[in-house]
Amino acid sequence: MATKPLLEVKDLKVSLATETGTVVAVDGVTFHVHAGETLGIVGESGCGKSVTAESILRLFDQEDVTYSGQVLYEGTDLLQLSDRQMESIRGNEISMIFQDPMSSLNPVQTIGKQIAESLKLHRGLSGKQARRAAVELLRLTGIPSPEQRVDEHPHEISGGMRQRVMIAIALACKPKLMIADEPTTALDVTIQAQILELIGHLQAETGMGVIMITHDLGVVAEICARVAVMYLGQVVEEAGVDDLFYRPQHPYTIGLMRSIPRIDGERNRKLHVIEGTVPSLRHVPAGCRFAPRCKYADERCLHREPPLNRTADGHAVRCWYPGIAPVEEEAHELGIFG
Repeated sequence: MATKPLLEVKDLKVSLATETGTVVAVDGVTFHVHAGETLGIVGESGCGKSVTAESILRLFDQEDVTYSGQVLYEGTDLLQLSDRQMESIRGNEISMIFQDPMSSLNPVQTIGKQIAESLKLHRGLSGKQARRAAVELLRLTGIPSPEQRVDEHPHEISGGMRQRVMIAIALACKPKLMIADEPTTALDVTIQAQILELIGHLQAETGMGVIMITHDLGVVAEICARVAVMYLGQVVEEAGVDDLFYRPQHPYTIGLMRSIPRIDGERNRKLHVIEGTVPSLRHVPAGCRFAPRCKYADERCLHREPPLNRTADGHAVRCWYPGIAPVEEEAHELGIFG
């Protein structure tokens, strides 16, 4: 693994303008990804996972967003580049697979034209060259009869195939970094396994870094090397995947672990539930952001925001009392790793 990260996100803060005022959707997020590595970003809906990913590529309208911090790609701060310079990176050196392929794909253009678009823009291929490349990309992603599918429209193929088309588009220019935003959410478990296997296979072949955004801890356990857990716009815990699953330190992470259903569990046993809901970004708690939902919170937690402290072994946690939740045995018994 390279000593210098492919991507370094440092103290990223993203403020979005809304009809009711400005909200800080991402607040002080820091993480890194090496070439050939898969970083998982997990958390409930509304925790800022997708905003973080879209901010890396600066996909928000310029008049609606304010960035601070740094997003260093191979040492270059993407937040300081011009729009034209970013256009040369999006879909070329850094690509993204979006959550819903049906809403991301153009319904009136053929699959082949949508794959060929970035090849013409970034690689300067002719129409015929781009079409041939599109067929090969469809074949690479495991779509049967690619010569036929290349001329079909998104509504003519299945959900699993549409997701493979999204992967083909993302891989068209052989990116160094791929961001996958919930790429298997709407797929059944069989297709999900195929998609994850495909991403892993392509990563092994190309050496690209991958950021896997998901709420599925089973997916994280299967393919990620490290994991960042987000809550209400902040990273609350980060560690290697084994360390996080077997030695979670933050009460929120532990709650997520305990919420995983087990095949070999008691049939009548109720699943663990994290009480409450993620607060609105307009009403962020004054102290620890998880404190209103944490049964271990005291006055310190309610009024003072904890820093993200990193230990010598690289495990980071944003909590005044890390490891306070007495669930170590339960975490070991989750059986996620088989």
